Amino acid sequence: MPSCELLKEPPMRPTETRNEILKTILYIGMIPIVAGLLFLYIWIGEEVRSSAVELDSLRSREIKLRGEYNLVQSERNRLHRPDKLSKLAREKLGLVQPDPETREVRVRLK
Repeated sequence: MPSCELLKEPPMRPTETRNEILKTILYIGMIPIVAGLLFLYIWIGEEVRSSAVELDSLRSREIKLRGEYNLVQSERNRLHRPDKLSKLAREKLGLVQPDPETREVRVRLK
């Protein structure tokens, strides 16, 4: 039967104890660092995702505004045609096309 003395661990030297304490402090000190980095990773990921959603929203708004701009440009071009301008001038402003004036040009020969 083995004796109790053989099963016991040898007593730790002071330098080994100090090393174990330093390792424990190091591991415990790394927990907030790892947690902080994990929090930062998650926060940056959420910022990127929310920016992507906002970017998609702005792109769809841009497409809608481009469509409205094209409609306004089309209407503007239609209204700037001479036949439309004269029609609007007659109907809205009561303007009429003046009769062409005849001018007489006399040339004196010497």
